[in-house]
Amino acid sequence: MKPTRDALEALIAGLSGRLVVTADWQAVIALANHTLLTPVLFATLAHTGQLDRLPEDVGQYLQFIYRCNRERNLRLRRQLNEAVAALNQGGVVPVLLKGAVPLFLSSSGRVPDRIMSDLDLAVETAKEGAARACLAKLGYAEVTVAGGMARPQDVGLLELRPYREIDRESPRLARRHGLRAKIPAPQSRALHWIMHDLIKEADYWRGRTDFRHLYDLARLAEQHKLDWAVLRTSLPDQSARNAFDTQLLALSHFFGVRAPAQYVRRPLVRFQHWRRVFPLYHPVLGVPLRLVGNSLWGMWRLLHGDGLGRRSPLDFGRRATSILLDGDLGSKV
Repeated sequence: MKPTRDALEALIAGLSGRLVVTADWQAVIALANHTLLTPVLFATLAHTGQLDRLPEDVGQYLQFIYRCNRERNLRLRRQLNEAVAALNQGGVVPVLLKGAVPLFLSSSGRVPDRIMSDLDLAVETAKEGAARACLAKLGYAEVTVAGGMARPQDVGLLELRPYREIDRESPRLARRHGLRAKIPAPQSRALHWIMHDLIKEADYWRGRTDFRHLYDLARLAEQHKLDWAVLRTSLPDQSARNAFDTQLLALSHFFGVRAPAQYVRRPLVRFQHWRRVFPLYHPVLGVPLRLVGNSLWGMWRLLHGDGLGRRSPLDFGRRATSILLDGDLGSKV
């Protein structure tokens, strides 16, 4: 999707509780839907008392999506609790990742406002086989997504993966309604989101932004006192630190999160941030930037043999075309 500058700024303002009355709401809603932020937009405007200032049809639509997502998240929580219970009975205490954390910790009458595409769990490598056996007894079957397991009656995929600590803080044990799960420290969760998006999914190289995760990071930074300097020292190399700093600048630019000036003022970081932002505000002029980023990423994947090179010529061509033409971006912009 190619968002307009006005729609993007109106959406960011709405997520911060500020209503842009003159916004093109059709464009704002299209962008909110694409970035999976529609329920959060409604919840924020409701919390700040802005709903009465919306056009009636816009308010009704946002409320409809909010209610649908709430029902879906209630079902996801039941699914998560059932999976955790089965794992506990098999002697496994899973580590919850990303959206599964607030879903598990939320009180019985409330669920997070965010849209969740799946449930992310991790277990010790030695217990992964036992964990999959526990889930298989519930009717889960392996799917093509790496680590994914699914059942026909569920609204979301369950992704199970080996747990790897990415910083010095070990997850803490949390108990809810007799269930036991491990919750990564807020700093670990922040680092996981940044590295997942900018390195694993190549947003740093391709000049892309996952605004749902960026908003999650901003909320996490607001709720917890994150030590960005400590997080930065846990990164393996300068390339990862450059990506980290670029995401800090995006957090500051879009959501006003305070970031250490010595990290975000570096010329390379400011250039990478510009490379991500310019195409959002100037979609046509930004096409060459996106093509260069996509080409570099595709070449890197080919050279590092992560699967592209082992495909048939036809599959390789389709996948390469998808990368070049942004056909694999999902909710990113």
